[in-house]
Formats: sequence, C-alpha cells, structure tokens
Amino acid sequence: MKKDMIVSLVLLVGVISLYLSLGAMDDPRAANFPKVIIIIMGVLAALLLLQSLILRQPKSNQGAGFPFSRFLICFFMIIIYFIFMETLGFYLSAFLFFVLVTCILGSSDLTARTAIMRVIVGFVFTGILFLLFNVLLAVQTPKGLLM
Repeated sequence: MKKDMIVSLVLLVGVISLYLSLGAMDDPRAANFPKVIIIIMGVLAALLLLQSLILRQPKSNQGAGFPFSRFLICFFMIIIYFIFMETLGFYLSAFLFFVLVTCILGSSDLTARTAIMRVIVGFVFTGILFLLFNVLLAVQTPKGLLM
C-alpha cells in the first residue's frame, strides 16, 4: 500500500511537470495529443492514489518475489517484436505480441476460453491501433506482409 502511494505521488508530480512543460511548445496544436495522454496519466495516477488511501490491504511478511523468468521472456519478446516488425508489419506483429504476452503473463489460468478471449481482445486492440495511427493521426507504420 505504501509503495502504491509513493508511486502515485511520483507519477502525479511527473504528470504536472510534463503538463507545464507543454506550454513551451512553439505550435500549440502540436501539444493537443500529448496533453490528452498526460491528462489520462494524471487521472490514472490520481485513481491509484485514491485506491491506496481507501483500500486497506492485509500486511504479509512474505511476498511472492519478482518473477524474473516472465520478465526475461517478455523482454526477449519485445526484442523479437522489434526485429520482425519490419517484416511482418506493425499491426500483425502488434497483434501477435499482444496475444503472446497476455498468454505468457496469464499462463496460470489459461484455458481454451481465455485464449479465445485474448485473441478477440488482440483483434480489438489492433483495430484501435489502426484507427489511432492510420485514421486519426495519419502516421505511417511499417507495412510488412499484409499491407
């Protein structure tokens, strides 16, 4: 609980400083997207602070420990993602990365139903990325095989 409070306070200070630094941009229109992202980060940090203040968690002397094996697997998957992004394309590699990472991180409760749900959520996530980058922001992404 104390860690959540410290992290949320650090995030709130960082968000406020980032938001204030946007005033120094030459073109105010260029600051619109970063402002939205910073505001969302601020709201999430405030919710984390509120959660850490309201919820009382039982104190336990022993933690589960840091899952180094999962961390290393995800780290190497990020490297592989960057390597194959040009070949497979941004959207296909993002979809595969999302599905594989969620299956690895949630491998303890992986069933056929949860795997199908993760694939569906991966499609939705990739669709949102497509709308965000190609439609709203008109950003060129690596094309790859399918595009």
